[in-house]
Amino acid sequence: MNTLAQFEALRARTQAAFASDWAAAEARAARGLVSVSTSGFAALPTAMRWTEQCINIDRAQARVTRLRKGVGVGSKCLLNLGEGRAENNVMVTLTYDLKKAGPEGYWKPRHVSDYIRAVRLWFAKRCPGQRLRYVWVAELQQRGVLHYHAVFFLPAGVGMPRADKRGWWPHGMTNTLKATAPVAYLMKYASKVESKNIGGFPRGARIYGLGGLDAPGAAFKRWVLWPAYVQGNASVHDRFKPAAGGGYRNDSTGELLQSEFAPTGGGFSSFIRVRTTPRFDFGNDAGPPCGPFSWAPPGVTVH
Repeated sequence: MNTLAQFEALRARTQAAFASDWAAAEARAARGLVSVSTSGFAALPTAMRWTEQCINIDRAQARVTRLRKGVGVGSKCLLNLGEGRAENNVMVTLTYDLKKAGPEGYWKPRHVSDYIRAVRLWFAKRCPGQRLRYVWVAELQQRGVLHYHAVFFLPAGVGMPRADKRGWWPHGMTNTLKATAPVAYLMKYASKVESKNIGGFPRGARIYGLGGLDAPGAAFKRWVLWPAYVQGNASVHDRFKPAAGGGYRNDSTGELLQSEFAPTGGGFSSFIRVRTTPRFDFGNDAGPPCGPFSWAPPGVTVH
């Protein structure tokens, strides 16, 4: 039996065993038990009541984690696309002037998008045929006002005009400086966003954005942001996307990886494990069983 067939057989056995345990638990449940989400965990087998079978997810913290992963991976990939020290990397701060705020408030959803669009149009004329590479991070000042920090990875000899002088940022002041350590600069502000203050951002505000990744960089960033059960079954070449009803579906093959946890109620913050998805094992005892840069090498085993 080849490796892929072994893996599919193992996955089927694992899911069948868990389904059997789940059915037995429901059979022993009280007559009024309807579902896990409405009836709690009293009827579950002892093995399924372990702490690791139930998790609570802080949605604010999950958003912060995605921010830091996306900014960290994206900025490193964008930096590596450049020419090293020969580049002119710049950092731009976009600040709001509350005196210019209209009756609906100082912030609007399209402000930072309009700014990036203006820079992109300028760059297309200044450097035709080249890709504009950038990352921006939102930050809440102590006064509770949103502002933005952006880094642009520009070619050598290309200077960044002042955004407020060009009319690209009509909402307040801007500052433009040379970025000697662009990734560290971005991560400094990404680290300031925490679950305890993320609720202070305007409703609907994006907290980071990036552009200019090449295909490998975009694929690597996508892989890093997948949940672990997808990472353990995919390489950067796969096209898994969130599926209707939960889980992730591979656009290329149609394969569905169902989520390992299901909500138990309480605003979709409490979850219980409902299946275990096997991961490919590359014999690496020092880290995760799968990595984004290799897939099914000769002699691969599964567990």
